[in-house]
Amino acid sequence: MLSLTTQKFNFYEHQAQLIHQEIILSYRGPLNDVLLAELGHGIRVSSVIPPKIGKKIFTIFMELAQNVLYYSQEVNHYGDRDRVGTLLVFQNSAYYHILTANLIYAKSIEALEHKCRMVNTLDKDGLRDYKRELRNAPPGVESRGAGIGMVQAAIISENLIDYDFKLLDEEYAFYTISAKVKIDSTDSE
Repeated sequence: MLSLTTQKFNFYEHQAQLIHQEIILSYRGPLNDVLLAELGHGIRVSSVIPPKIGKKIFTIFMELAQNVLYYSQEVNHYGDRDRVGTLLVFQNSAYYHILTANLIYAKSIEALEHKCRMVNTLDKDGLRDYKRELRNAPPGVESRGAGIGMVQAAIISENLIDYDFKLLDEEYAFYTISAKVKIDSTDSE
């Protein structure tokens, strides 16, 4: 069983850490299909990202952002009740980072952490096999798809995924997942 202490997300600490990064995209708020398509298009046509790497970043961004769109437990109560989350693309000296964060049910932490750990133990062939296995499995109770976004992000990034859970109270937690792409990466999937 996962042991977590209740710890509030420190927005100011988060902002202080980002000050030393080159922010390419930063969004926090309600998310819908139209906005996600626009943000994705912005990444595809970005002049600061080389085209081949941009394709990888776009694919990873869409996979991770769809998790916010489908599963965030924070809902905008104005308008269409869109799911709410954070989407961030930034770079440092070695990597482009694609990060998403959103509210989840605390009861989901154990299963998500198991999946994250599993993904990080597999090589590229193992990830492809796991992706096929997930695609052929019946969808989970709260699933809107095959649950392959995280796996696809790991395949495309060719790096381990980073993840974190901050327990907010007995019902909710803040879930962050990120993938990184080496700046000089020129292979394309």
